Amino acid sequence: MNETLRLRADDMSWRSVESEIVVLDQRDSTYLAVNQAGSALWPLLAEGATRPQLAAELAERFGIDQVRAEADVDAFLEYLAGRDLLAPA
Repeated sequence: MNETLRLRADDMSWRSVESEIVVLDQRDSTYLAVNQAGSALWPLLAEGATRPQLAAELAERFGIDQVRAEADVDAFLEYLAGRDLLAPA
């Protein structure tokens, strides 16, 4: 999966607060807080990034092995997709 992934651009706003990302999904007025690992990935997804780029960022930033980084990225992407926060492919 080397497609470029992006956050949904409409009806969503976010900002960095300390080591978290706080998100407002304006469609249903839902606030979400993204943890430190997700906060490392969020700006990359805002610009557009591939799954390998995301995993490399986690591995480098947190000193974890590639397999763990890929699993964490997959879990985060699945969560975002479930909340309809990713742009359509």
